[in-house]
Amino acid sequence: MRKVLGFMVVIATFGLGSCFEGLESDLEKAIERDDRLVKEYLERNNIQAIETPLGYYYVKEESASNSNQIVNNDIIGVYYEIKTINGQLIDSYLDETKDPKIFKHSEGGLVPRAMNFASGLAKEGEVFTLYVPSYLGYQDYSYQQLILPNSNLEIRIKYAKVYSEAEIKAIEEEMILNYLEEKELTGFERTEEGLYIKILNASNGGTPAEDGDIVGFTFTLNQLGETQPIAEGKNPTSPTQISLGSESNLEFLNLSMTGLTNNTEFEVLVPSHLAFGVSTQVFPFQVRRDLFQKAYIPQVARPFEPLLFKAKIVDIR
Repeated sequence: MRKVLGFMVVIATFGLGSCFEGLESDLEKAIERDDRLVKEYLERNNIQAIETPLGYYYVKEESASNSNQIVNNDIIGVYYEIKTINGQLIDSYLDETKDPKIFKHSEGGLVPRAMNFASGLAKEGEVFTLYVPSYLGYQDYSYQQLILPNSNLEIRIKYAKVYSEAEIKAIEEEMILNYLEEKELTGFERTEEGLYIKILNASNGGTPAEDGDIVGFTFTLNQLGETQPIAEGKNPTSPTQISLGSESNLEFLNLSMTGLTNNTEFEVLVPSHLAFGVSTQVFPFQVRRDLFQKAYIPQVARPFEPLLFKAKIVDIR
């Protein structure tokens, strides 16, 4: 019963497990099946792992006794490898010459969930191997041949670094500056808040937009360095509209559009804290858009990465 209740929490926070909706007996059968398969795998391979109350197992491969314990709301950089207990590789990111992948240790912070849950057992620098029943992994979700439904997982994870919010902002600032240098882009001005704005085609006529105005605009929004838009609205006869200055707007919209006039075209490089904030992280990255399109996660934009916003104001009233 304890695991059933825990599984219900996971479903509520991830939105997966559609095949388990309904009777508790169906949940219990699914949990019993996965628990049995993981336990048999451990026994068959003579793996001495510690079972957690949630149902996953772990082995601490490398200790860091003098490091700080990871706690709730820590921002963590990790290296990892995810495969099924049958040996099928799902994702590998173990090259420590690269920057770690980042997520926030909080409710709904990471998919697969067990990697997030296990963070609370670890100290900075420690390495764990996790043995994860599917209800704490991807559940009944599938993606092509990469992720099959109800896959039980073996995950190796190094909790490499705990970041401060200031460090994250500095990392994103560096990403933006590197992008500008790599693309040889000029004309962007940094605002006090951390936006980089370039006016492409300033209009000399009309009244500058101010708080309370309804501003219509066309736009594309991309993860920095990627070509497929996260969102777009290109029809000038039916533009996206906001009430400028509203607290419900993404912060960068209020900051970048205030003072601009009608027909102005502009580009903005946006750090994540001025956009969508901390969204759920997903490993591997390539399934993120599919999870979003199926309404399993609330936001397609990745956390802790800048965005590129290109827009034209087409109406102010």
